[in-house]
Amino acid sequence: MSLSDTELDMAMEVALRAAHISASVVDRALEEHDGTLLEMGGKSDTDLLVSYTRECEAAVVAVLGAGTPDFNIHFGDERAEGDDRELDGGFAQGRPVWVVDAVGGAGSFAHGLFDCGIAIALVVAGRPVVGVVSAPRLREVFAAVRGRGATCNGQRIHVSQTRSLNKSLVLLRQSRNRSEAAVESLIGIQSELTKLPVHAVRSYGSTALNMCFVASGRAELYFEVGINSWNIAAGAIIVQEAGGVVHNIDDTQTLDLMSRGVCCANSLEISQVGVELSKKYDYKQNILGI
Repeated sequence: MSLSDTELDMAMEVALRAAHISASVVDRALEEHDGTLLEMGGKSDTDLLVSYTRECEAAVVAVLGAGTPDFNIHFGDERAEGDDRELDGGFAQGRPVWVVDAVGGAGSFAHGLFDCGIAIALVVAGRPVVGVVSAPRLREVFAAVRGRGATCNGQRIHVSQTRSLNKSLVLLRQSRNRSEAAVESLIGIQSELTKLPVHAVRSYGSTALNMCFVASGRAELYFEVGINSWNIAAGAIIVQEAGGVVHNIDDTQTLDLMSRGVCCANSLEISQVGVELSKKYDYKQNILGI
């Protein structure tokens, strides 16, 4: 199933509206609790975070459901060891599916940091066609429609033209898997990146926002394992429409939203570095425990 230009326009309008309302919940949550959801007493930190995340989800469902009643909606749940299998039917049949991360970078949200975000993608036959990523604390909204380029706050963005590793900023997040093997993989990769050398290595919260930093030329490479379709989908189309590359962590020719990993960069030349380091240190196997 393909969508008309009119349907894509409508989808983008609805996604932007949903992201805006969800972002307002994030802002209100931090304003109500003096900039942090931690150590509030009475209600636990986790309860507060879940409560506001659910409020974000409800707001997104209301807007997407009203604006596109014929499209399915799939939410990620980071506490459930991510299972995307329910998406298989929708992807295979080509039905439009909204794939949503209501608040990515939950730890950063709880601490009131800038690197949390809302990610909303419309996926048709396994391929994102619309993507919106809102970063409330940065007051930035990244967006893309297939074939139309990518924007930040309405202004066109493009990946950087850097092809030199020593001028490249690399984004590599800490894994939620704290096993010895997983930690050793990340230490090995970080150590080698430092020795190459790259310009800098940074770690930020939201997967989608990390991808948008590559799309907007603020970083050259981001790769990670242990993530899910809802983390990746919106960022993927934004990077692609900004002129970058997005693919599986172990295959530069394929982007499978359900592969549990992603590598994106300003060029295939730079992304190959992430692929090679991942293989060298058994990154995927050790993070996923396979």
